[in-house]
Amino acid sequence: MSRFLGVVFGLVAAASVSACGFRPLYATGTTPDGMDAYFSQVFVEPIPGRQGVHLRNQMLDALTPDGTPSSAAYRLSIKLEDVKEGLAIQENTQITRYNYSLSAKYELRDSVSGEVLDSGTARAIAAYNVADSQFATQSAERDAQERAAREAGEDIRLRLGLYFENRFGAKK
Repeated sequence: MSRFLGVVFGLVAAASVSACGFRPLYATGTTPDGMDAYFSQVFVEPIPGRQGVHLRNQMLDALTPDGTPSSAAYRLSIKLEDVKEGLAIQENTQITRYNYSLSAKYELRDSVSGEVLDSGTARAIAAYNVADSQFATQSAERDAQERAAREAGEDIRLRLGLYFENRFGAKK
C-alpha cells in the first residue's frame, strides 16, 4: 500500500510541477536555438588585475568553451571591486581570519549599436584563515580570490541565461 501511495504522490508532484510552467533554464528546448547558441556569441572583454584574469577565464570557459567568437553579437564588460576584511580578531589585535568580498559589475552590450542590453552586479564572499606560515596564508588568500571569482562568474552566467531566456525564450 505504501508503494502505491508513493507512486501516486510522485505522479501528483510531476503533474503539479508541469502545470506551473517550470522548465530548466539550460535545457535545449528552453530557447529556440538552445542557450549555448547565445552564450557562444558573447565576447568577454579583458578585465584588469589578477582577479580579473581569473574571472575572465571563468567566463570564457562558461560561455565560449569552443573559443572566442570571431564576430560576436554581444560584448560583456566587467568591472571589479574587492575588499579584504578582518573577521576573527584575537585579544592581541592579531587577525586570524579574513573575508574576501568581490563585486563584479557587468554590462552586456549589443556589438553593433553599443546599447546596454543587460547589467547588474554579482557579489561573492570567500573566507580564509591566517596560518603561521606566510606562504600558507598567501596561498589561502589566492585560493579565496579564485573561489570568489568562480562564484561571481557563475552568477553572471546565470543572469545572462535569464536575460536570454526572457528575450528569446519559448513563449508560454
